[in-house]
Amino acid sequence: MKKLFLLASLALAAFSANAQLLWKVSGNNAAGDSYIFGTHHVAPLAMIDSIKGTMPALESADLMMGEIDMISSPENMMQISMAYAMAPSDSTLTKVFTPEEINEINAVLSKYSGGQLSCALLDALKPAMVSTQLAMLQTMTSFPGYNPAEQLDQTLQQVAAANGKKVEGLETIESQFQLLMGNPISEQAKDLLEAVRNEEKSVVKAQQLAAAYMAEDLPAIEELILNDPDSEPEAIDRLITNRNGSWVEILKTKLPQQSIFIAVGAGHLIGEKGLINQLRQAGYTLTPVSNEK
Repeated sequence: MKKLFLLASLALAAFSANAQLLWKVSGNNAAGDSYIFGTHHVAPLAMIDSIKGTMPALESADLMMGEIDMISSPENMMQISMAYAMAPSDSTLTKVFTPEEINEINAVLSKYSGGQLSCALLDALKPAMVSTQLAMLQTMTSFPGYNPAEQLDQTLQQVAAANGKKVEGLETIESQFQLLMGNPISEQAKDLLEAVRNEEKSVVKAQQLAAAYMAEDLPAIEELILNDPDSEPEAIDRLITNRNGSWVEILKTKLPQQSIFIAVGAGHLIGEKGLINQLRQAGYTLTPVSNEK
């Protein structure tokens, strides 16, 4: 599950000459210029200012689209997330893992939470949710200035809504949580133990992905995600490729109707089956936006 979260979080600032995180989508039957922005779900909010074309692109669009709509109903989102995160009563952490495994998990949770988290505190959660929290904490070590209250994707949606723009999701919160939390508890438990026992390697990978993102280096992100021998093809298909295909079909119906600012994890932009290439194959012109100071 740790690997899955790292893919999702990119699925992912230096001043790159190519500004590869922000792309203009034009041509074909597009109703004006649209833009696609690759985010990192734990990146600092300063990325918005670092990429100079971001706010003008957002301001010019008629519609804001993210992976999910994060602002319309926060109460409903919280209810759904908790419903998916809670384990069945016979599958809590202390019932799934041996005492020795609990000690292993506790040691790593304590290491990255400053002693604040433990299996006892998180006992009611599914192993996948614990894996996700651990991965978030480990990724945050690469962004010491990250403020969870200033999440990049959510802030872009809030700015759009404040400017009177409609905000929509490319998928639902239910489908996203089903993707992350819907596999069998036995598999989730196996994934959590793997994450715990390979925690140092996972942190190195998170740091490499963070550095590539801050450098706006999509080829490096592609190498780290798609060409990493530890990446699981099934996980890439489930978390990135299949979703890309569904999103492109949605965008093909939306782009002729209105200009859109699209903000999704940078991992969804890369590769032959990434959004950039798939939109090009659909007849659109995608151009990196210049990041001139």
